[in-house]
Amino acid sequence: MAGGLNEKWRSRVLEILQELIRIDTVNPPGNETKAARYLRTLLTSAGVEAQIIESAPGRGNLIARLRGSGGARPLMLMGHLDVVAADPAEWSHPPFAAEIHDGFIWGRGSTDMKQMVAISTVILLALAEQVGHDRSLKRDVVLLATADEEHGGRQGMGWLVRERREWFDVACAINEGGGTPLRVGGRLFFTCQTAEKGVCRTVWVAQSKGGHGAYPREDMASLKLARAVARLGDGHLSGRVTETMSRALSIIARATSEQATRRVEKLLTKGKVEAALQAAGFAQEDLGRYRALFYDTASLTVLRAGDPQSINVIPPTATAYVDGRLLPGQTQAGFLELLRTRGGDEVSIEPYNNQFSPGLESSGDAPIVEIMGEVIAECCPGAAVVPWMCAGSTDAKHLVPIGVPVYGFIPAKPFPDGVEGAGAHAVDERLWLESLYFGLDVLYEVVYRFCMRV
Repeated sequence: MAGGLNEKWRSRVLEILQELIRIDTVNPPGNETKAARYLRTLLTSAGVEAQIIESAPGRGNLIARLRGSGGARPLMLMGHLDVVAADPAEWSHPPFAAEIHDGFIWGRGSTDMKQMVAISTVILLALAEQVGHDRSLKRDVVLLATADEEHGGRQGMGWLVRERREWFDVACAINEGGGTPLRVGGRLFFTCQTAEKGVCRTVWVAQSKGGHGAYPREDMASLKLARAVARLGDGHLSGRVTETMSRALSIIARATSEQATRRVEKLLTKGKVEAALQAAGFAQEDLGRYRALFYDTASLTVLRAGDPQSINVIPPTATAYVDGRLLPGQTQAGFLELLRTRGGDEVSIEPYNNQFSPGLESSGDAPIVEIMGEVIAECCPGAAVVPWMCAGSTDAKHLVPIGVPVYGFIPAKPFPDGVEGAGAHAVDERLWLESLYFGLDVLYEVVYRFCMRV
């Protein structure tokens, strides 16, 4: 490929990832500043501009910029430095030691998402050495490594959007949430996240008179709540086909035949999601995994009622917490109405702690996506890139509303038969080293080409 990276940079990306994993940035409390300082030292020593802005003590956000000629708007590479908690007693290898076993690097953050931060850092270092000093790049390349994504980004990307809006005058951003390899109908596809679901978390409360456990009643608060949450069924509520997923299934089906494409489009028009997935070539075992990408969903995650120390007391209040995920286009008011209709009049349902953000979609026709497709086709002959939706939520929720298109793309190699990983938030989270190097090679080439063209 045109940009070219040698073995030195593979060694460097592994070294940087190991150091990042060893810096404990579990959120809360985060303590991302220590990781940001490590990156700043690496980058400034190579002549790359870098600074750290703290939203609060210890909550460091790094911005680095490799300057090009200014002929086109910058490209942003984004990643978060914080990670979720990990109990060493549950892990096969220490979660913050970054040990290498069986061809994997083990550690919290190895896939979510310190690998992207390490890859992005090496891309800036390599560009600074190879092309940066003669200003041959047409665009600046910006790296934003932020705090607090795992808790909504209020101390990270959300804070920066409010306080440093000038940083976000960019053409687009590359983020987490895509790059996953899919094998469908014998062909290989890589996802590019052009959409993600929104969040609407709610608290459900049922009330009644308390009493003695020896005298059960139908109107006990715990039973009212149980009946209400049972009406959620499997949690897949209102179905809808977004532009992103309609296009994705059409592209995948087209690899089989035009007849398959027409059948998929007809089934999607009728709202027959599972049948459309099968017609596109997905295996039966994949249907459950991707079904949530076509529905507003609600997952019961917390139940509270009474006290085990007073197990003979009927509690007057029972509470549930429900994690809602919204398709692009769904509103908070619309989702609350949907839940209240399902839950019935035995409970009150209200937003929890202002935890709402809408679903998002960016255009799948962007030049950056075309370049991703070019590079993937060269690396993996016969493979293609498809737009995709992320069922979770990322820091893209802060950028798309201010006009920054965000594309999730951290390409990973398909596992060989018999090889299995563990991804974001999982016990024994680990990253296959072949995927780390593959992601570096592909993303470097994507960045290089995008920043050489206008």
